[in-house]
Amino acid sequence: MKLRPIDADDTDLAADLLAAGFPTRSRDMWLTSLLKLVAHGETMPGRPVGQFLIAGDKPVGICLTIPATRTAFDEEPHLAVNIACFYLEQAHQWQATLAMRRLVADGAVEYTDLTASPTMRQINLKNGFTNLSEGSVLIPLPVAALLPSRRARFVPLKAIPPLRLSDAHTDLLTGHAELGCICGAVEIDTSLSPVIFAPTRRRGAPGARLILARDKTLIRDALGPIARHLLRYRLAFLEFEAQSSAGFPGAIFRRDVAPYQSTRNEPSDVVDHTFSELVFFQPFVARRLME
Repeated sequence: MKLRPIDADDTDLAADLLAAGFPTRSRDMWLTSLLKLVAHGETMPGRPVGQFLIAGDKPVGICLTIPATRTAFDEEPHLAVNIACFYLEQAHQWQATLAMRRLVADGAVEYTDLTASPTMRQINLKNGFTNLSEGSVLIPLPVAALLPSRRARFVPLKAIPPLRLSDAHTDLLTGHAELGCICGAVEIDTSLSPVIFAPTRRRGAPGARLILARDKTLIRDALGPIARHLLRYRLAFLEFEAQSSAGFPGAIFRRDVAPYQSTRNEPSDVVDHTFSELVFFQPFVARRLME
């Protein structure tokens, strides 16, 4: 089986394969997301946003390989590739483990998988991934909104004063806001730290998935102001991956969701899923009730 990179001329073929492999999303939805993904890929030359899996001369599968340079809270920037939407036609599924091995062969890259199916989780573990979470914490926003502000407040992107964040952080927030994320910063005392949330769904209920934060302690300390802001988008819950719900009284901990898998093989306090599938494949557009 050979790999062939997806380029800007391949979006129709890629949408066909993704719709065949993941029919809960329409082909048009896949195509719209792929166009955004290809535009992102143009900012990272030499790093394809996905690969076709080729048997003979025919594409029989696909896997997205979404690249991003992690810079927000790392001392040294590093390349991360988010593996997503792995699909092989049934006749070729016996080659899945070998295909994945080829897809994650670059030892200088951190590979991640955020939504792997149970079968793919086992294949990932055979190819050097480690489970860095045991499930997801879900926090009901109406309850969290009753928490006091204490020293913290949430500052929406448009209200962040000039020069309070670095140019890199400002660009990261702006880029994700353009992709439909809810962006801003948490202010505690005189410190301002960027945070990003992406729209998500669980059992039909709309919520927000944590995409970027310095650590989960920051989220805990500012949970009241964050919840009150997210409620303006008619969202029901806040979600993030974790080992347990410790530190978040009243939260729901679900073990029946995909763990966060990474080839980094060691946990980190930082939450950074910027420019990942959680950003490009949002299930709906979150619209604020009032400005």
